[in-house]
Amino acid sequence: MTLMSGGLVWRLVYFQIINSERYIAMGVSQRVATKEVQAQRGSILDRHGADLALSVPRRTLVANSNKVEDPVQTARALVQIVGGDQEALEKKLNSGKSFVYISRQVEDRFVDAVLSLKLAGVYSEEEQGRVRPDGDSVVAIIGRTDIDGKGISGLEKSYDEFLSGENGLKIVERGPRGSTIPGGEYSLEPAKNGETILSTLDRSLQFEAEKILTSGLDKAGAAGGLLVAMHPSSGEILASVAVERKEDGVLEQVTEHRTATWTFEPGSIIKPLTFSAVLDEGLASEDSVRKVADEIHVHDSDFSDWFDHDEAEWSVSEILYQSSNVGTILWAQEVGAALLHNKLKKFGIGSKTELNFPGEANGILLPVEKWSGTSLPTIAIGQGVSVTPVQMLTAYATLANRGLKPAPTLVRGMGDDIDMSGNPQRTQPKRIIESRTAESLIQIIETVVNSGTGQRAQVPGYRVAGKTGTAWKPQIGGYGEEKEDRRYIASFAGFFPVEEPEIVALVVVDEPSPMFDSGGKAAAPIFADFAKFAARQLRIPSENEKLDLTVAQRVLATTPEQAELLNSNSSLSSREEMSEEIAGTLVD
Repeated sequence: MTLMSGGLVWRLVYFQIINSERYIAMGVSQRVATKEVQAQRGSILDRHGADLALSVPRRTLVANSNKVEDPVQTARALVQIVGGDQEALEKKLNSGKSFVYISRQVEDRFVDAVLSLKLAGVYSEEEQGRVRPDGDSVVAIIGRTDIDGKGISGLEKSYDEFLSGENGLKIVERGPRGSTIPGGEYSLEPAKNGETILSTLDRSLQFEAEKILTSGLDKAGAAGGLLVAMHPSSGEILASVAVERKEDGVLEQVTEHRTATWTFEPGSIIKPLTFSAVLDEGLASEDSVRKVADEIHVHDSDFSDWFDHDEAEWSVSEILYQSSNVGTILWAQEVGAALLHNKLKKFGIGSKTELNFPGEANGILLPVEKWSGTSLPTIAIGQGVSVTPVQMLTAYATLANRGLKPAPTLVRGMGDDIDMSGNPQRTQPKRIIESRTAESLIQIIETVVNSGTGQRAQVPGYRVAGKTGTAWKPQIGGYGEEKEDRRYIASFAGFFPVEEPEIVALVVVDEPSPMFDSGGKAAAPIFADFAKFAARQLRIPSENEKLDLTVAQRVLATTPEQAELLNSNSSLSSREEMSEEIAGTLVD
């Protein structure tokens, strides 16, 4: 009895005095649980506040392998409900770990079925799952998150720091079976939820762009293509979609944001940029004339026009209107390599934009010192230079803005900076070319749409300006020695209404069939169909609607007799003449 009593006293001294801190800490670890409180990931919205990506509660099945009584039978029962590899699950349940995942973010019906079995050591926890209500229609831009909610592509990755927020911490005292002790120790450091991001995308335009592009590419027998649209003055991208033909011949949207990551040789859509250098440097005006043959020899290569013609005296306007390669090269030689390179650089060719998108490409515009003897003529007509769609889109937005280059963006605001009324603070646009140069170029490319190669891009009731492009597509070993071996990139870039542009868009068609091997045939009709829908969706007034509004405003300022006289004229031209007459009378 003495020995037994002495032993008990010694153990008490050992536990409570000699090694007390260790066992106190062990007791606290068994009794007090520290748990991370997950922050709610911020949502991504379209420009009107519709959800494009948001986090929703999800349940995850987990286990404490130390409490699993029969790993083999438990694994078998779980696999029958949630699926998976039974052998791998048995290893988890035999691991001796207090926390292992069984299946993450499982549907409620499966979780309820598992919990109803009352398997020892198996329970569920709350997590967050990322969902996109529109499916994959915007995944190329919005991007994805991994199973832990971390952004791995698109805006989800670019703005992960803002979307993620900061996790909190909860400390609770619990009993032997894991239940919380009422009135026990408790503290909470709340989580700071992530910020909501308001994107520039218009959900309706995005959805319709995919339909129109897919239909147009199918008609052209193309291997793929893309359509991207921007509000020119703000640089906000309204829609961006890329489609490619799969092995089964079906056209499907790709999950890569090719507007930023893909490059192509632009062909003739670069010619307005070439002539901006000619006009800006004062080397010519739109009426300056020179003789243009249908072929020219530069260095060791021959360059020809896409159509046969006799030598003729053409003005700058006529050269650009007819998309003459020879005429463009002649004027590019007047500009010189250094000035042309500098002007293209200012437009953003060969450099990443301000888009801040993961994987955005630079494009290729070699330094002047690396240009060969044929670089000047080829680059001037859009070959031997590689651009991203967003670079060309921004260049045409610069023309639409009368020489001011906007910063392209996919985000209107974040958190407290969101303004649904739509006046976000933007980087001030930079002047790239003189306004008079831009006006001259706009007049020329408006004629291209009215009566030139871009006639299929016309939108009834609106003034449209734009340029078609057809470029040889690089292949292994060159562009294809024989004409029948060549592949093409057809494109159209333009904007409307010319007087106050609301939409600038670029359509690129990859490898159209021989019957549609030009920008005017393959790309321009797609632009027109999209522009018609955008005009309705964004309520952009047509020429007639603007005139009717002007007439109505003038009517309000007239006498009853004048108003009756004005309204009695149903002819549009008569109303315009009458309103002008009344306006003149009012001024007098």
